[in-house]
Amino acid sequence: MQNPLDGILPDFSIFGAQFTELWQKILAGAWGIAIVIAIIYLIVSIAGMSTASGAQNPNEYKNGRQKAIGAGIALALLAALAVIVTAIFALVS
Repeated sequence: MQNPLDGILPDFSIFGAQFTELWQKILAGAWGIAIVIAIIYLIVSIAGMSTASGAQNPNEYKNGRQKAIGAGIALALLAALAVIVTAIFALVS
C-alpha cells in the first residue's frame, strides 16, 4: 500500500492570512504565558529552598531543589521550543 500523504505538506494559507495571523498570535501568547509561569515556579522553588535551608530542614530543601530543577528544565525547553520543533521536523523529513 502506498502512503496516501506522500508529497502533501501542511499549508495554513488555505484558510487565509487572517487565520494564519490569528493562530500565530495565539501560539505566541500561550508560549509566552508558559515561559512566565515557568519563571514564577522557578522563583517560588528557589525561595522554598532558601527557607528550608534556613530552617535546617533537609527534606524540604530536597523537595524544593527537585522542584527548582524541574522548573529550570521546563524553562530551558520552553526557551528552546522553536529549535526542538525544527530539529524534529529535520529528523523526520
